[in-house]
Amino acid sequence: MPYIARWGIVATGWISERFFVDLLVDPASRGVGDVLHKPFAVASRSLASAEKFIASHGNGTEGIKAYGSYDELFADPDVDIVYVGTPHSAHYEVSLSALKAGKHVLCEKIFTVNAAQARHLAEYAKSRHLFIMEAVWVRFFPLALELRKKLHEEKVIGNIRRVTAELAHTDFPNSASRLFDPLLAGGALFDIGVYPMTWIQLICYHHPENKKSPPSKVTSCMLKTSSGVDESTVITMVWDAPQIVSVATCSFAFESPQDCAIRVQGDLGELIIPRPAYRPTAMTVKLYKNENIQDESITTYNFPIPGPTGLFWEADAVARDIRDGKIVDELCSVEETVFVMELLDLVRQQNDLKYPDEIECLKEL
Repeated sequence: MPYIARWGIVATGWISERFFVDLLVDPASRGVGDVLHKPFAVASRSLASAEKFIASHGNGTEGIKAYGSYDELFADPDVDIVYVGTPHSAHYEVSLSALKAGKHVLCEKIFTVNAAQARHLAEYAKSRHLFIMEAVWVRFFPLALELRKKLHEEKVIGNIRRVTAELAHTDFPNSASRLFDPLLAGGALFDIGVYPMTWIQLICYHHPENKKSPPSKVTSCMLKTSSGVDESTVITMVWDAPQIVSVATCSFAFESPQDCAIRVQGDLGELIIPRPAYRPTAMTVKLYKNENIQDESITTYNFPIPGPTGLFWEADAVARDIRDGKIVDELCSVEETVFVMELLDLVRQQNDLKYPDEIECLKEL
C-alpha cells in the first residue's frame, strides 16, 4: 500500500495554489506508486479566504477543512505535514509555530530572512525529531538529477571550469508590491536569486572533488530600488576543489536570454539549460571539435513535466522521507539551506542590505 502524506496548506497565495493543484495530480502520471498526497486542510488569515481557495478547485477537494487561523490548522490531528506558502518575512515564525505543534514542515523559498533563523529552525526540528526542508523544487526535477549524473559521473564535458546561472524578468505578478517591500523581505536576491544559486550549488558544492566545502571567495554587487531592496544582484564565487569560478545573476530590470539560463563550461564542451531557470525542461550538451571528435557534437535531452507545475516531485521526496522516519532530505538538506543562508548573509553584508529588525530577529521557543 502506498504511504499517504496528509498535508496542511498554510496561506492561499499563488505559490500555495500551485502546490495544492500539484498535490491533486495522480502520482501514477509521473510513474510514482509508493506515495499518495492528501490535502486535509487549508488555512488563511480569514476563514472566507480559505473556503474560497478550496472551492475554486472543484472536484477532488471534498472534505478538505478550511481554517481562519494558522494555529487552528496546526492543532488539527489529521495534518502531519505543513506546507508554508506565506510571504518570506513570515516563513520563520510560521514554520517555528508548526514545529512547536509537532508538525513536519516544508517551507517555501526563501527559507528564512537570515542564517540565524534558518539555524534555529534546523536545531529545533532536530530536537523534536521533526522533518523540515526548504521547498527548492528544482532540485528534485529529473533534469536536475540527470545534470549531476552527466557532469559528475559521466564527466561529459570534462573538467568543469566555469558556471553561469541567471534568472531575470520584468513580468511582475499582481503582488508586485511584495517584491519591493522591505517588511516582506522583498528584492531580487530573495525572490528569484535562489534559483541561480541552486544550480551553482548542485554543480559546484556537490561536485565529488569539492566534498561540500564552501567557496574560497565570494564577491557581489547590487543595484537597489527606491525602497532599499535589491533590483539586481550579481554573485561571483571561486571554488578551490576543483577550481571553478561561478557567477549567479538575478534581476527585476531585464529578461534572461531565451537560449541560456545556465551554462556549464568544461575542457571538452559545455552544458546549456534554456530559461526559465525555475522550471527548465531541456538541456543541451555541446562537445567541441578536438583530436578525438572530428566534428562538433550537439545533443539535446528533453524532460517534459507531466503536470501543471512540477512541484509534486519535491512533495514525493518529503512523503518518502517522513514515511522512512527521516528528518532531513538527502538532496535538499536543511544543513545546506543554512549554509546558503550564510552566503546570502555575506552578500547582504557586502552590499549593506538590511531588513527591519522585526523580521530579522529570533523568536522565543
